Amino acid sequence: MNKSNHKKFAFIGHPVDLNHLYILLGFWGWFAKLLPRAMLYKILLRLPPYKYCSFKKLMSKTGATASGWTIICPLLPQQVAFLKEEDVIKKVIQAVELAEKMGAEMAILGGFTSIVGNEGEVISRHSSIAVTSGNTYTACLAIEGIEKASKEMDLDLKQAIIAIIGATGDIGSICTKIFSRKVRKINIAARNERKLNIFADNIKRQGTCQVEVFKYTRDAVREADIILTVTSAVSVLIKPEDIKPGTIICDVAIPANIAKEIVNMRDDVLVFEGGLSKPPFEVNIKGKAKKAMPPKSIFGCLSEGMLLALEGKFENYSIGRGNITEQKIAEMFEIERKHGFSVADFFCGYKIFSKEDIKCIKRNAIRKKEGVNFAAK
Repeated sequence: MNKSNHKKFAFIGHPVDLNHLYILLGFWGWFAKLLPRAMLYKILLRLPPYKYCSFKKLMSKTGATASGWTIICPLLPQQVAFLKEEDVIKKVIQAVELAEKMGAEMAILGGFTSIVGNEGEVISRHSSIAVTSGNTYTACLAIEGIEKASKEMDLDLKQAIIAIIGATGDIGSICTKIFSRKVRKINIAARNERKLNIFADNIKRQGTCQVEVFKYTRDAVREADIILTVTSAVSVLIKPEDIKPGTIICDVAIPANIAKEIVNMRDDVLVFEGGLSKPPFEVNIKGKAKKAMPPKSIFGCLSEGMLLALEGKFENYSIGRGNITEQKIAEMFEIERKHGFSVADFFCGYKIFSKEDIKCIKRNAIRKKEGVNFAAK
């Protein structure tokens, strides 16, 4: 391995919930479980970012190599959402500074660390190394996953209705633009109604499909053949009873916007965690660190950092609100193919869906649509 060409990156992550936090704290996780919630939150606010695990000997199909680290920014999503933004920014900047000290040439802002400071733009101004949120490649993987799922479920995209929840966000807006030329109708929902209506008008001018704005998520998803959730909400937005049989659900949000129990409660829908990639190498993570990663796949934001490092493209890539363009989406698809990455297998909770599983989902959906009484079968 030519060390002069060997690139280094750092992924800035955070716990997505309390159980995830206990894993990330390792030996101290048992102690954290004993603390009152308010005291734990105060301790997390004072706890500095720290190195969690390493990624070694990553080699793309071109022979390019890279390595990196995960740095934990110890804040829960609800803390990021409700603390003063300057306090969160300060902690994320500390994590990026640690990445630089460790020798990283790029910092990847994972999860909620990317939504503060104008989608990472403020953090990038305080950094002497390149910064990316990973949102461009995450959007690519969401698009790729939905298209793959549609083929598996025999759904004609041109006749489909897609609901995009969080449509005005970075990932949601670019996915809406792209799918507006691929589907029959788009139902969009987001927290800011004024912003959503302005965005809908723009999509109606640019796209070729019908666009409908919804105030409530539940109403937006009722008729949908496909649901894409890309919000920064800290709670579940979609319940099993809200979804019609045969629906494809791609949940990109971390924490999840859809209850993972849906896999056990609804055997007639295909729900998967979107924005996950399958790299051309084994990600060699051992011990408790492995529990913090999805099986046989890696997060899209982390994947973008890996791809940019392998490409030697150290620049502020997915940074700033509204800067994910269709040109960048096309570029990331090209970089993905070049280095041998692909969309991950369909996965939700603790289950990886096989082709036979998907066939069963299709059969169950057909039966339910036809009103067959399962109990009588």
